[in-house]
This record gives sequence, structure tokens and C-alpha cells, in this order.
Amino acid sequence: MRSPLSDDPDLFPTLLQADADEPAPVAGRPWKVLVADDEADVHAVLRLALLDVVIEGRGLQVLDAFSAEEAKAVLAAHPDIALILLDVVMESGRAGLDLVRHIREQLANRSVQIVLVTGQPGHAPQREVISGYEIDGYRLKSELHGNQIFAQVHSALRTYRLMREQEQLQRDLELKVRQLDAAVAALRESQANFIRAQSVAHVGSWNYELASDEMHLSAETCRIFGLPEGTVGNYRGYLERVCSEDRASLEAAWQHFLRLGGTFEHEHRIRVGNAVRHVRQRADLTFAADGRPLRSLGTTQDITERKQAEVELRRSNAELEQFSYAISHDLRQPLRMIASYLQLLGTSLADRLNDEQSVYFGFAIDGAKRMDRMLVALLEYSRVGRLGEPAAWIESRAVLDEALLFLQPTIAEATAAIDICGEWPRVFVRPDEMLRLLQNLIANALKFRLPGRNPEIRVISRLAGSEWRLVVADNGIGIEPAQLGRLFQVFQRLQSRAQFEGSGVGLALCRKIAEHHGGRIWAESDGGGRGSRFCVVLPMPGEAA
Repeated sequence: MRSPLSDDPDLFPTLLQADADEPAPVAGRPWKVLVADDEADVHAVLRLALLDVVIEGRGLQVLDAFSAEEAKAVLAAHPDIALILLDVVMESGRAGLDLVRHIREQLANRSVQIVLVTGQPGHAPQREVISGYEIDGYRLKSELHGNQIFAQVHSALRTYRLMREQEQLQRDLELKVRQLDAAVAALRESQANFIRAQSVAHVGSWNYELASDEMHLSAETCRIFGLPEGTVGNYRGYLERVCSEDRASLEAAWQHFLRLGGTFEHEHRIRVGNAVRHVRQRADLTFAADGRPLRSLGTTQDITERKQAEVELRRSNAELEQFSYAISHDLRQPLRMIASYLQLLGTSLADRLNDEQSVYFGFAIDGAKRMDRMLVALLEYSRVGRLGEPAAWIESRAVLDEALLFLQPTIAEATAAIDICGEWPRVFVRPDEMLRLLQNLIANALKFRLPGRNPEIRVISRLAGSEWRLVVADNGIGIEPAQLGRLFQVFQRLQSRAQFEGSGVGLALCRKIAEHHGGRIWAESDGGGRGSRFCVVLPMPGEAA
């Protein structure tokens, strides 16, 4: 069957004219156009009509199908076809219309443009087809000319491009919505976790706008102050909740913070009903360009339990120190009595005791004396931090010289060499406690020496920032690394009493002195026979540095 397109004598000149009017260069991937018609001359004419056509900078790639089934195969191989020029009557009278249904419903392809091009309108009346099928154009083959084909293709491809852009925008929008929903969900979960974390830690937050005098409180801050959630407070309202004894210091600290900025930190008590709570406030400050304070963001921590624990700990420590003092002091009298009577008995019965019995008396007397020394050491240990001189600025070298003076007989007896190194600054310490610490550390270095080796002891001092660092190093018996953790415990001994006399309290006393000054002490050694280093670090006030 011949197509009306091939009977039109004016078609080819018109097509050539249409091509001459579109000399645009080709760029990008070509538009894919499927011609589905069972007549070969229709394919030839349309190919000629679309030859060298460039639309929006893109050429055309014309694909051919001579039946609806072939068209389905081409669509499967090329899902990005933009336009289908479709005949109605092919292998059947409604093959083209059935193909439209297949594309729109089974393939769910709504973007491809479908233009019906029929030479037998009786098989596909225009009104019925447009109403019943999702097509984008209807043309009779007898009406088609070059410009009409160009206009139809140009319009269809532009519509296809706009629909694909709309689909992409829709997909992007849906993706953004999903991302936003996920972000909102994550934010809500984060806020919930933040609220739970604040509740567990008893730490709330707040934001204070100075201009409007509005303090926005988190849920946990409201709970700490016994307020309904969502309460907006103000400065005066907060001060009214602060215990009157703490109000003046809080106001002074806050005004200083507003003038100078930095970090605000203050601990005080508040009244919540009939109860008193301890809180710790921390905040920073945001300033305007002209230097005016604008707002403050801060945290409120409920430290009531910590304060109660501190009070209980102080009470317990005081009782323990009093107990230690009572034991060490009150037990010495009967112990001295035992030792004295044992000595009297040993003297009066000396001519009637055999050698073994004399040894037994010696063991008993020695044990009583050793226990007395241990009680004296325990008494001294209990006094650290409780009795003695207050902290003061002293010359550290003077304290060292005094310790060495006390130890001079031991130094001479051991033929020890003492090397004093570093800088010895003025330090803020308790003089009597620092004397005991230096004396104990140097005395240990003299005592725990190797037979046949003269002790060599270095005492080093230096300031490092706001810390005073001391080291007492020796060439003595050393310490096995596995034993270092036991050194500073009360009555712990690493060496037998037969080799080295002692109460086992000296290093525990040094640890207590260091900790009472807010510092720390530790020991270092490369092992047995390789000497030891005892290190002490004490914080110093800023002006000391």
C-alpha cells in the first residue's frame, strides 16, 4: 500500500527548505526517534525529513520498527527513546493503539512522546483516539509536509525534555524530602539523646538574652530548679532562688564576667521548695560589634550528691585520722611498759636463763621496740594534713639543706656522694611536711644500697610551667617493675626486715604529703641492681613561676 507521503510532489523541496533553516551545530547525545510503520517508503521519507535536523543543539537518531512487536523490542533496547512516530494499522488494525497501551500501562513510560501518524483515519478516529489513549499528537499522513513534520518533532522533543526535567526535579525533590525527613528524625533522636544525657549527668543548659532579660531553660535545668518544663526565667528570678549567703559572691562573679568575658564558673546553693541543692554554673558570653554583651550560653550541673559525698568523705577521713592517732598514741604506753618489764625480767633472770631462753627474750624485746617504731610512724602518718605548719613561701634549697643536716651521720657512715642539681626556687609548701618528704626519700636512697657499692645520690629540682618537679635518683638495689605499684602503701615492704630495717610507712607518708599538696609521686627503675628514681610533682601558684 502506497503512502500519501510518497504521492506529495511538494514534500521534498519543503523538507530541504526546513533543513536549510536549521544549520545549528550538533552537541551532546542525539535525540532518539522511533518510526513505527509497516511501509518502507514512510520510513524513507521521514528519515529524509529528519536528516541533519538539530534541536536544542542535539541531532536525531532515527530508529525503525515495521511492526508493533518490533517496536516493543526496540523500546526494550532503547528505554530513552524521546519520540515515537506511530502508525495505527500495522500487523493488525489496532496494533498501534495496542502499542500505546503497552507503553503507558505495562512499561509505565509517561514521558516518551507518541504521535499517531495514520493514513487510514477510519481505523482510528481522531476524537476517539485522543480521548481514549495517552497520545501527544495526531496527524494524517496526507496532511504532513516538511515544516509540519519539523514542527511536530521539535514540539514533541521539547515537551519530552521538559517532562524529563520535571521528573528529575520530582525525583530530586523526593530525595530532598527523604533526606530532610531523615535529618529531622536524626535531629529529634539527637535531641532526645541529649535530653536523656542531661538527665543522667544532672547537667542542664540555658540561654540568657541580656537585652530582653529572658533565660530559656532546658528540660533538665527546669527539673533541677523544680520548674515546669518550658519555663522562661530572668535574672532577678534566678537570684531569688539562690541562698542568701551565696548571693553576693554570685552577683560579684557575674558582673565581673559581663565586664571582662572569658568563662564564667561558680558554685552556689539554691532553694527548691524546702530543699537545698548545690549547683555549678558554667557559661560563655557573646559580644556585639560595639563591645556590648548580647547573650550567654551556659550549663547548670546539679552537684548536690557530690557535695554530700565530699562532706561524708571529710567526716570519714577525720574519724579515720583520729582513730589512727588514738591507736598509735594510746597503744604506745602499754607497749613501752611491756618492753620495759621484759628488759627487767631479762636482767634479773640473766644468770638462770640458758642461751635459747635469752634469745627468746631478745626476740620479744625487739618485737616490742619494732612495734613502737611502727606506731610512731603511723602517728606521724596520721598527722599529715591535720597538724603541723601552714603552707608558706620558703626557699626550697634551705629545706633540702636541713634534711641533709639531719641525715649527715648516715651519709658519712655510708660514704655516700650527694649531687644537688637544677634550680631551687621559692615554693609554696608546708615546711615541716616538705622536710619529712625530702628526708624520707634521701634516707631510703642511703639505706637501700648494694653491698660494696658506695651510694651515689642525685637530687634534682626544676620548675616546669606552674609545677615544681623533684627527682631523687640513686644507684642502689633498684626495684622490679612488677613491684612498683606496692611501694606507696602503708606497711608494704619489698625487702626482708633482716636485710633492711624499717617500718614500711615512709613512702606512704611521702605519697600522703604529695597528695596533700595537690601533687603526685611515683617511682621508676630499670630493675634489680640498677638503681631507682623517685619523682615528685607539686603545683605552684602562678606567681611562683
